[in-house]
Amino acid sequence: MACYGQNGLRRVLTGAAIGLVLAVTGTGTAGLAQAHTGTASAQAGAVTSKARAVCPPTPLWANTGGNDRRLIQYDTTGSTLSSVALARDYGDIAFSPNGSTLYGVDFPGSPGSATLYTIDPVTGAETASLPISGPLAAVTSLPAVNGLTARADGQLIAGSFNSSQIFLIDPATGVSTLFPASFPAGVVSAGDFITLDDGDVLAFGTPDTTGPSPVFRIRPDNSVVQIGTVPQTFGAAKSAGSVYAFASNGDINLLTSLPTTASTAPLPVTTVEATGRGFYGATSAQDSGSCVVPAYTVAKSASPTGPVNEGNTITYRLTVRNTGTVAANGDFTDDLGDVLDDATFVPGSLTSTSGTANLSGNTLSWTGTLAPGGTATVTYQVRVNTPDTGDHTLVNYVAPTAPGGSCASARTCSVTIHVKKKHDHKDCDKPGHGHKPGQGGNHEHGHDHGRGDAHEHEEGAEKTV
Repeated sequence: MACYGQNGLRRVLTGAAIGLVLAVTGTGTAGLAQAHTGTASAQAGAVTSKARAVCPPTPLWANTGGNDRRLIQYDTTGSTLSSVALARDYGDIAFSPNGSTLYGVDFPGSPGSATLYTIDPVTGAETASLPISGPLAAVTSLPAVNGLTARADGQLIAGSFNSSQIFLIDPATGVSTLFPASFPAGVVSAGDFITLDDGDVLAFGTPDTTGPSPVFRIRPDNSVVQIGTVPQTFGAAKSAGSVYAFASNGDINLLTSLPTTASTAPLPVTTVEATGRGFYGATSAQDSGSCVVPAYTVAKSASPTGPVNEGNTITYRLTVRNTGTVAANGDFTDDLGDVLDDATFVPGSLTSTSGTANLSGNTLSWTGTLAPGGTATVTYQVRVNTPDTGDHTLVNYVAPTAPGGSCASARTCSVTIHVKKKHDHKDCDKPGHGHKPGQGGNHEHGHDHGRGDAHEHEEGAEKTV
C-alpha cells in the first residue's frame, strides 16, 4: 500500500476521499465479527485448507513512491539485492502464482479509472497496461487500489483505501468483480492478502491514516476474523512460510506469530531492517501459496585449456543463467587465489554483459538480477608469469552465492590449467632426442653413431677429464 500516513503524507488523497473513509463507523468489536458476503459466490473466495510443505526462502520485493520511486529486492535479513527506478507510483505490486509476471496498479487512479500494469522486475520498466473495469474502477471518489496479491488460480485479490469491499481482478481482461468477503465496517485495505500455509488468507486493514493496522484471517468459508494488530503496514510478502510486513516508517517486520483465534492485541514482530524508505507495497513469488523459488546456474570455461607456456594469456568465461520462472539474483564469486600465484590479472580485461563484476584481492564477484531464461556473461584474462615461480597449476572455482544457485554440471564450476615447465619443452623431448643428422647424443646410450658423432663424443670426453 502507498504511504499515506507519514513522511509528508506521500499518498494523501483528496480531503473528500479521506472524509469518506473516516465517515465509516463501527470499528470497535465489529473488527472481530464475520464480514458480510459479497455478490460473488462463496466458492470464488475459498482456498484449500490442506497444509502445505514449508518452501525454501525466496526474495522479498517492495515498491516505494513519491520522490523515491524504486523497485527493491531484499533477502529475508533485509539486505538489498537489487534496486531499479519505477515509472510511477503503484498502490501495490504482485507476482503471478509462478512468479513469471510482476503486476502493479496505479495509485490513486482517477475517478472511474484504474490501470493494471506489468513491470519488468530487472529494469523496472512497464511492459504492458490494461484498464481495470467493473466495481473496483467505480469506487468513489477514487479507486485508490492499495492492496494487490495473486491467488493460486491466477486471479488478483485487490483492496482499496476508499472501500471496505475486497475485489478480484482478472489480469487477462482487467475485469474486476466482488470478492466474497469484506473488511469489517470502518476498516479499509492497508495492503496485501497473503495465502498462508494453512489455507487462510492474511489481510491487512486500516481504520485511519495513522494508527496500527488490524490483521485479519479470511477463512476458506469467507468468514473474517481479526487476530491482532501490527505497526501501520502498507505491504506484505511471504517467504518460507513466514510473513514480512513493510511498515509506513520503512521498517521490515517479521511477524513471529500468527494466531488463529480472535484478538485485537498487538502481534509480536521482529524488525529485520529499518530502511527509512516510504514503502507503497510489497510482494514475493510465494504470496499466492505457491512454492516458487529462484533458480540459476553458473558455468565456467577457459581458453586455451592448456597446457600453456609462460607468457601465454588465458581468457576465462563465466555464464550465469536463470533457469526458473521468477526473476533471480544470480550472484557468484570466483576464487583466483590458486591462479594469481602463477599469473597476473590483465588490467581492463574484466567485462560483464549485465550486472556488476568486481575484483577485490583474489576474489572476483558478480551480482545482478536476471529475468526467467536470461543470461549474463563475465569474461576476464590472466597472463602466465615469466618466469612462473608458482606451482605451475592454475586452479579456480566459481561458487553461486544467492538462493537457488547451482553449478550447471558437476564439472563446470572449476577449471584447471597446467603450465609447462621449462624442461617440458627442451629438445630432449623431441623424437630422436633432438639430434640433427651427424650429431651425437649421450654416449651412454650405446648407439652406433657416425664418425662425426664419435668425434663429438671424444671431444666431450676430453672436456670432462
